[in-house]
Amino acid sequence: MTTLTITWCLTAVLAAYSILAAASERKNGFKQMKKGESFTMECSTKDNQIDSLEIYARLPSKHKVLVYDIQSDNYTLVSEYKERVKISGNGYKLIITLSDMQLSDSGLYIGQYSGFNIKKNLEVKEEGCSSLLFVKDVDNTLSTEKSTGKESSAMSEPWVLVFALIACTMFVVCFLVVWMLVVKVKAHCVKKDAEASREYSPVYEDMHRLQNK
Repeated sequence: MTTLTITWCLTAVLAAYSILAAASERKNGFKQMKKGESFTMECSTKDNQIDSLEIYARLPSKHKVLVYDIQSDNYTLVSEYKERVKISGNGYKLIITLSDMQLSDSGLYIGQYSGFNIKKNLEVKEEGCSSLLFVKDVDNTLSTEKSTGKESSAMSEPWVLVFALIACTMFVVCFLVVWMLVVKVKAHCVKKDAEASREYSPVYEDMHRLQNK
């Protein structure tokens, strides 16, 4: 029973670690900002066979933002973003900044490298960066804070799962410990009663004398 309890505890700890690790990864790739702010994303690769980098916005519609030609070190911007995009660095490590973000700019942003591998005779594609962006309306945010008197906060789903898992584990451990104690106490009481009955039983005394003779 003790082995089972330890196994459950270790399982709970590993599950909690996995949930927190997943939550951390999602947090690193998720960004929130207010309308009008600037959004920065960095794309990088170590593959020298890469020829170009394409930035897509607001997926899954796959709305193209720019195409960077690594060989010529030139880039082409889609007309919608010409006045809003600034870049720095080079194709192997490119920093893209989008200014004046609007609610419609919310979505998944991906930087995809592509090139042709001569040895394998095929086109190679790899993801150089990605970020899930959510643009908030400043006016709505301010009105919500004024009406509630404080900034609303909600516990994220991973943390809820972790706390629920820990609570369930603690409940199971406590139940097992109490159950084991009850069993031991009951066995101890039975043993005491048996010893007491043998000590004062005349039949037991007579049998003991006969055995000694």
